Amino acid sequence: MGNVPRIIVPKPLHLEVDVRPNEEDETFETNLCCALRQCGETVDIDSDGPGTVQTVSCPRHGFLTSFPHQAALGEFIRRLANKILGMKGHKLIDAGAAFVVGDEQPRSESLN
Repeated sequence: MGNVPRIIVPKPLHLEVDVRPNEEDETFETNLCCALRQCGETVDIDSDGPGTVQTVSCPRHGFLTSFPHQAALGEFIRRLANKILGMKGHKLIDAGAAFVVGDEQPRSESLN
């Protein structure tokens, strides 16, 4: 299954993922939200690029957590989204799937 790095995330995390599958074009929309006190606000992700620390904060509650790089953040979101999709009987997000953070566009080499 390739060399996928293990992601160790401290608990409690105070993050939840809202995921919506689009069956027509086989894509998924995910939103990362604050779960602290059932807040539900969409979080902000700050970084200086894909290879740098990704800081996750809530507009209402401030800093929540950080990830060592964008790939770790994407893998965390994919795994959490797949738990939700699996419980609802939907197709899961592939490990190599392209993902977009914010208004970024996916790299051309990551698209099929």
